[in-house]
Amino acid sequence: MATLVSAGVSVSVTNESFFFPASAPTLPLFFIATRSGKLQPNGVTPAAGTLEAGVVRTVTFAQSLELYGVPYFHADTAGNEMHGDARNEYGLFALNQFLGAGSRAYVVRANVDLADDPETFVSLGTPVLVESTLEFNGIGNGTLTNVSAASSAVKPQTVSVVFTSPTTFSVSGSRTGHIGTGIVGSPFSGTKVSFNVTQGVVPFSAGDMFTFNLAYTATPDSGNVGNGQVVNLLPDDLAVPETLTISFISETSFNVSGTVTGVSAPGAVGSPYDNNRVTFTIFPGTVAFEAGDEFTVIVSDVTVSAPLGANDAAKRVAIVTAMQSAINSNLDVRSELYEFNLVAAPGYPEVVDELAALAADVQSEAVVIADTPCNKTPDQIAQWALSSERVVNDNVAYYYPWGLASNLDGRNVMCAPSGIAMRTIAFSDKQSYVWFAPAGVQRGVVTGVSKVGYVTGTLGTATTFVEASLNAGQRDNLYEYDKNINPIVFFPGRGILIWGQKTSATAASALDRINVVRLVCYLRRTLRKGAMPFVFEPNDQITRDNLKAAADGMLSDVLSKRGLYDFATLCDASNNTATRIDRNELWLDVAIKPVKAAEFIYIPIRVVSTGADI
Repeated sequence: MATLVSAGVSVSVTNESFFFPASAPTLPLFFIATRSGKLQPNGVTPAAGTLEAGVVRTVTFAQSLELYGVPYFHADTAGNEMHGDARNEYGLFALNQFLGAGSRAYVVRANVDLADDPETFVSLGTPVLVESTLEFNGIGNGTLTNVSAASSAVKPQTVSVVFTSPTTFSVSGSRTGHIGTGIVGSPFSGTKVSFNVTQGVVPFSAGDMFTFNLAYTATPDSGNVGNGQVVNLLPDDLAVPETLTISFISETSFNVSGTVTGVSAPGAVGSPYDNNRVTFTIFPGTVAFEAGDEFTVIVSDVTVSAPLGANDAAKRVAIVTAMQSAINSNLDVRSELYEFNLVAAPGYPEVVDELAALAADVQSEAVVIADTPCNKTPDQIAQWALSSERVVNDNVAYYYPWGLASNLDGRNVMCAPSGIAMRTIAFSDKQSYVWFAPAGVQRGVVTGVSKVGYVTGTLGTATTFVEASLNAGQRDNLYEYDKNINPIVFFPGRGILIWGQKTSATAASALDRINVVRLVCYLRRTLRKGAMPFVFEPNDQITRDNLKAAADGMLSDVLSKRGLYDFATLCDASNNTATRIDRNELWLDVAIKPVKAAEFIYIPIRVVSTGADI
């Protein structure tokens, strides 16, 4: 307070209005797999997100179409839907489902191409594969040497070697997807590339990564006057097996014609050329080109007809491996830049363990929304839930069955239950708060799905979608404590509803319900962020009182909004002992009584005689 010299009034202000700000709204993180090199819905503009991997994107619905195009689902040659095929873009469809109710989401695309088309190879003269721009990002100081292509029919691309442990690594290509796994100290020999990784003084760590480029060089056709070169030669979207001739009409311009596709638009020396069949750039040499100079480009199909594997099971293994790598190796999503509170990899229940580990890495401030297999009956799912394939974790919630919904192209496709749940959770959060159960008639309404069920038939071929409404016995069987599967149910007159909200908890407790776990996640994040201003403040009772007051204010707000029955906080000398203070620690103990959802309602009816008192 200012000292008065002459007559007047001095007013001082003490700030005791500390509070914990509200956390971010519902914001999920999706891990997805797509076809590579897709186009936007206009059929012309490239969908840039399908040309990258491992990048964390913040995506709205419009941006989803721009980045990843229309979700692709496989059908056989007769047009019959291949429901359950591992290569369908379930994650992208689920993302769009959520964005129909939510505002935005984080998205990471795995390094795998779901197109699974025959690999197209382009050669010019006698191609020579060269390795260049070897880069390393990580902790270890070992080396990667002796890079060589398995054959001359390997696509030019960027190869990533991502360490999954100090002694193991996964190899993938930007155009060919997953290549294989290897062991440090043993030569790696994959179907695309070979090399050696040697351990250094400092061991490698999970997440360490080597990258290098594979590219082709070539010399001009014999008889050419000019000695410039063709570089960056790659097949494009409409490439077909044929011979292309690049014929110079002047020193700086040329024509391109194919034995199958005919004459294309002319090109200019020094400018990138793209006719949707092949891309390249011609650079001039020391001797200028002359009219009549030519390059011959050969486009051929590689014998690998199914790069991901010979059948659906093999394809799924390759895709799941890429998804696991995308989850385990991404350090960005583990930073404080991305505060997601839900996480999913729709379509791939095999990666739930990795998602649960990610949730733990972000201080358990996110809930994993998980799928069950698509090709099992209700009774088979109940048996599956008793197996080791179901991940038991307080921060994981499973849903069943799958849905049938209309894609953006008008086709009826099968969609993952995690996508249905994510959309419904977004709907619930708009009506209430995260501590309200996202289930039932009020907040469990499923929209955008016409049927729920499972698939029969051989996956990877045309299959049949079987509707499963789930009767009371089936719902009970799934919802038992030893199974903890949340049913998605069709009720006549009500529509499709989510009819459960259990987590995959280890035992019956308050944390076996989604509304409580999401409340705890909310409190974790809000308390953590709200306490940040008190770090480095004097560790005295004034700071403790201010911290306690801020926490009490936030918890009182949650209590008033029906998230808590009661709470208590302690932040004084009793839990801030001299020993703790000497360790520069300040402790705030919080006890909460979370509100439970009324899941089982009993209405006893008493029938009495006419003359009895009621």
